Amino acid sequence: MIKRGKKAQTMAMPFEMIFSIFLVIIFIVVAFIAINYFLDLGKCGTTGKFYENLQIKINEAYSSDSSSFDFDINLPSGIEKVCFANINAEISNEEDFDLIKSYNGEANLFLIPSGKACNMPYKVLKNINITEITKTQNPYCIDASGKLRITKDIYDSQVLVK
Repeated sequence: MIKRGKKAQTMAMPFEMIFSIFLVIIFIVVAFIAINYFLDLGKCGTTGKFYENLQIKINEAYSSDSSSFDFDINLPSGIEKVCFANINAEISNEEDFDLIKSYNGEANLFLIPSGKACNMPYKVLKNINITEITKTQNPYCIDASGKLRITKDIYDSQVLVK
């Protein structure tokens, strides 16, 4: 059996202590990263659910003869505006259009700022009259803390959202 002096024992203790502290720090950092990931995932789910619920309510109004009701905008914090735009028509609201002009295609609903929308900054809503919605202001934007008014009169073929 080899006898060790007190110097050998005191050198082992600080290394073990430093290694333990290092591991604790690593575990705490990993825990914060994981928590942040799951919180962001929840925000993305909220954005997707907003699009889904809005389309469901539009479809309900579309399938009825006449309808008029409010829809609560439930989006993650950081999203300031919900904008309806007719990309193919004349633009009258240059300020908001500058924030969405990079999106091509058939999209007619946009979230501003797009960076807070979890890679879902735009959507194609079906059964809405985008020409009528954007007649006075294109893109037509609503504060994300407000409500949307979904209406369809008996003589309308598509739904209006204001």
